[in-house]
Amino acid sequence: MADQKSIPEAGEKTGVHHSEIAAGHTRTRQELVEAAAAFQEEQCHMPKKVLFKQYWPAITYSMLLSLALVMEGMDVGLINNFFGHPAYKKKFGWLNAQGQLHISSKWQGAIGAGNNVGSILGLLLNGFLQSRYGAKKVYIFAMCLMACTIFVLFFSVNVKMLLVGNLLCGIPWGIFQTLTTAYAAEICPSALRGYLTAWVSMCWGAGSFLATGVLRGSLNLKGDAGWRVPYGVQWVWIPPLLVVGFLCPESPWYLIRKERVADAENALRRLAAKGYYTDESMAELIAYMQHTNEMEKIEAENASYRDCFRGTNLRRTGIVCMAWIIQILNGQSITNYAAIMLQSVGMSATNAFNYNMGIQSVNIFATAIAIILMGRIGRRTFYFYGSAGIGLCMLIVGILGFTLKGNSVAVPVAVFLVLVQIIFKISLGPTTYVVVAETSSSRVRAQTIVLGRAVYVTGQIIVQQLNPRFLNKGGDAWGLGAKTGIFYFSLCFVWAVWIWFSLPETKNRSFGDLDYLFQKRVPARKFETTAVDLFEFAAEGKTDRIEV
Repeated sequence: MADQKSIPEAGEKTGVHHSEIAAGHTRTRQELVEAAAAFQEEQCHMPKKVLFKQYWPAITYSMLLSLALVMEGMDVGLINNFFGHPAYKKKFGWLNAQGQLHISSKWQGAIGAGNNVGSILGLLLNGFLQSRYGAKKVYIFAMCLMACTIFVLFFSVNVKMLLVGNLLCGIPWGIFQTLTTAYAAEICPSALRGYLTAWVSMCWGAGSFLATGVLRGSLNLKGDAGWRVPYGVQWVWIPPLLVVGFLCPESPWYLIRKERVADAENALRRLAAKGYYTDESMAELIAYMQHTNEMEKIEAENASYRDCFRGTNLRRTGIVCMAWIIQILNGQSITNYAAIMLQSVGMSATNAFNYNMGIQSVNIFATAIAIILMGRIGRRTFYFYGSAGIGLCMLIVGILGFTLKGNSVAVPVAVFLVLVQIIFKISLGPTTYVVVAETSSSRVRAQTIVLGRAVYVTGQIIVQQLNPRFLNKGGDAWGLGAKTGIFYFSLCFVWAVWIWFSLPETKNRSFGDLDYLFQKRVPARKFETTAVDLFEFAAEGKTDRIEV
């Protein structure tokens, strides 16, 4: 008989080591769930190197699948900076009134919007497919589709074909944007969620940096190779990522929602170190996942888009959408147009691309800092100070635009754009992926993230219409240049106020804890300190006895 001290009383949250429970002991479902919940809380205080050792397979699979976002990051970097590339303008541009090759702001916005429209289609498609077929099958399908759509861009002959190619490529990119985030959140314990979802941002940033490097390296290539090589490089990623897709296990949360308990057990064992789970600890975890699923059925029985707007899911969906809005409409998007902006204030094309590489080079090391800090600093803190810091930089950039004239503004603006990129990649960039993955309900996680990301892409369409007009000179552009910073400063002020009052702290909270806090309608500023009773809203499992 097991030591009775190892079995927690109702509502008690004591540390439970799975090896303490003897085989053959009959326990209620409540006891199993509470033991699993207590152990998850204990994990939040474990040394991270211990957790990485225990869950290294889950970490590996998540990190490898998330590399698909490198391609998406490259895409954004290519689209926005190709318009300043000499070979690209020679192939697809035409002469302006000053006799210079250019692609009009109208077509720049249209090409970017085409990619984003495709992304929205991919996002909505993923919300439907992932909840029905799981992450694994959808990932493989999207990767094969990606391989096909790149051909359209690679063999484009005019701007109309570029528009179609970007729209088609946007569909698989839209699928990857949300699938990888949801998968990372579902295959690891709550203590590691922040690290793996932040890694998604690292991949996106790495893609942006690679795009600038490829573009800079292609400046000296002859003929069409100057613009075709950057597109063709994306094919390199597809074969190895397809192999990863075939080898990775399915999300155990998806399998629980489909009532495939045996498959969920197999997936969980593959996602942890060999021999980590005992029969007792597996029974506890499965009971906890089933209980959480039952809690969420109260407001999301069918796991549909409609469920995202019912009950407390409406609040959760609103938070996710706002998190994405803040990530795109804060001024950091200007850094994606750095090559254009710096040329507009007097830099040569070569120097502009050199500075652009410097701006994007901070992506990897800044996100690495964020990942290191993710286990120590709350999500609210990252978001509030990130928005405030970027807002301050945007204010300074705007002031420089009014006070400095001619070429003297170029270098100071470039320096502050580097600082903006550092702040963004330490705060809002990676933390957004963490917030949206943790805030959404498990049953409608894919759909909620899809809706939020669709709002983000809509914001991206807006900045792709505004930024070329803000930053370019002549033609249909407005020629504001660095003065654009004032516009984004005003937005950052609004975001900081919303974060302070409405963004909940989700750090070190399990999915069950978060379900309870949202159902109790706890104010955002009290999420971190409110006590949790997992059985207040789902008490039917208290007396079921299970042999383990």
